[in-house]
Amino acid sequence: MNKIEAVLALLSLSLCAYPQDDCLTKEYIIDSLMKAHIVQTGKHPVYNFLLYTKNFTSGCEINKGIGTVGRNHTKIDNDYQFNTASITKTMVATIILQLEEEGKLSISDKAGKYVNDLDFLKFRKFHYFKRKAYADSITVEMLMNHTSGIADIFTDAAFRFNISVLLHKQRQFTPEKVIKRYYRYRLNKKAFNKPGEGYHYSDINYMLLGFIIENITGKKLHESIRERIISPLNLKNTYFEFYEPRQGNLKRIDAFLNRINMTAKINTSYEWAGGGIVSTTQELATFITELFNGRFFSNSTTLNKMMNTSQSKKFGATYGLGLIRYEIDDMTFYGHGGFYGSIMVYNPVNKLVLCANIGQAIPPYDSGALAEKIIRIMLNKEKNDLL
Repeated sequence: MNKIEAVLALLSLSLCAYPQDDCLTKEYIIDSLMKAHIVQTGKHPVYNFLLYTKNFTSGCEINKGIGTVGRNHTKIDNDYQFNTASITKTMVATIILQLEEEGKLSISDKAGKYVNDLDFLKFRKFHYFKRKAYADSITVEMLMNHTSGIADIFTDAAFRFNISVLLHKQRQFTPEKVIKRYYRYRLNKKAFNKPGEGYHYSDINYMLLGFIIENITGKKLHESIRERIISPLNLKNTYFEFYEPRQGNLKRIDAFLNRINMTAKINTSYEWAGGGIVSTTQELATFITELFNGRFFSNSTTLNKMMNTSQSKKFGATYGLGLIRYEIDDMTFYGHGGFYGSIMVYNPVNKLVLCANIGQAIPPYDSGALAEKIIRIMLNKEKNDLL
């Protein structure tokens, strides 16, 4: 029996010894579970674990930070900031849908309508499938649900891009420079499918949405995110990294890719619309809870549109418009994950929110299964034999 199995066996006894509806008991169990998943050795270290979860029906709320900032052994608490990575996409999609409600675009519009005048983008040359150009057929909605077929610079040219970043660790990127590399790597010639006829997750889709937001509003993307989301929710510890000054308590964990300290060593300004937001678990929880409470939209059908995964479902995916649908037992959650081990989910039926981060892109265990276990504990659905 390894260390984690031994701890989980003790947790099983704890569940038998204490009432399931006792929030203090849940906190004790979850605290022990978090500590058991700190791994400070090996090729995939996990130095920290941040968690905020709340069951709005029972009132049980748990807000914890376990571990250290990174190798420096500084102890963390529950309000440390971290790179949310792709959770940023949910904010970008929210703004696109706000612009639709304001009559400034329709997601059924061709994307080129809003970006063809950007000379550096050369959008009509952006998507070739089997040597035929299809960029003019891409809609805004296809960018939002990743059915455009556009290739991804971070996965489809991962080796070349990563080598370039590692050789120039502090190089400051602009969105335009990322697009220049997209063409340098000839990714425009390597589309995965005709628009609307397949699913391929690509950060470039959301970079294009960022350009659309800037072109329509006449403001920088970070300005729109602050004006429309961060400021209305009074998120003191949330900001767009590299594009606005560091803000909030300035307590920041280190995020790792294997043993590489990405926070301390790498300028990740290339993430931009696909992943540039820094926040805390509690503030992310505020964002997604208010999203489902109708804070950002004037029409309730807009959120339904955001949750609709029917287009990606045709191709075996569960991606809506900036929201991913997660099925856990008989429960449906909506939210998004992030590259450095982060998750933000909400269940509108059980009124449960969970946001977490482990600061490791490739952890030595199944972080998704771990999040599911915590959700089951919070909803009294975790069976003893599963522990």
